[in-house]
Amino acid sequence: DETGATRRLSEWRGRTLAITFIYTRCPLPDFCPLMDRQFADVQQIVTDDDSLRGRVHLLSISFDPSYDTPVVLAAHSRKVGAAPATWNFLTGDEGDVASLAGHFGVSIMREGSDPGNVVHNLRTAIVDANGRLVKVVTGMQWTPAELVTDLRSAVGVK
Repeated sequence: DETGATRRLSEWRGRTLAITFIYTRCPLPDFCPLMDRQFADVQQIVTDDDSLRGRVHLLSISFDPSYDTPVVLAAHSRKVGAAPATWNFLTGDEGDVASLAGHFGVSIMREGSDPGNVVHNLRTAIVDANGRLVKVVTGMQWTPAELVTDLRSAVGVK
């Protein structure tokens, strides 16, 4: 994670998770930077809502571990206003991250000799408190309010 600690998804068992896949040097404002802005808005809604605070956690997983080291993720986390009590940035071995991302329908392709030139699609997954995949939202056309509605459903609150 952004602190350098080794984390497992099972650590958040008991909380509903929203998981997205990004990389910090993504040059397309309507891709990873948009996911960061969307999650920042979701974080605010979750933090302000007594029925969601402490029951929902956001995870942004970088698939660019050679660049997105814990130091880079920590700086990025501060830049986007992530509060670790609600939102963490993670990465790991490139193959492990690609395998995990693939389970959610994320395709990651590296183009050319620049390892930072990554072509990918967007998926945001909701995993319930029991670790079951509830929903995968495709693309970037969702709003924070829509994601929070899905999170509420997964948590079991209205």
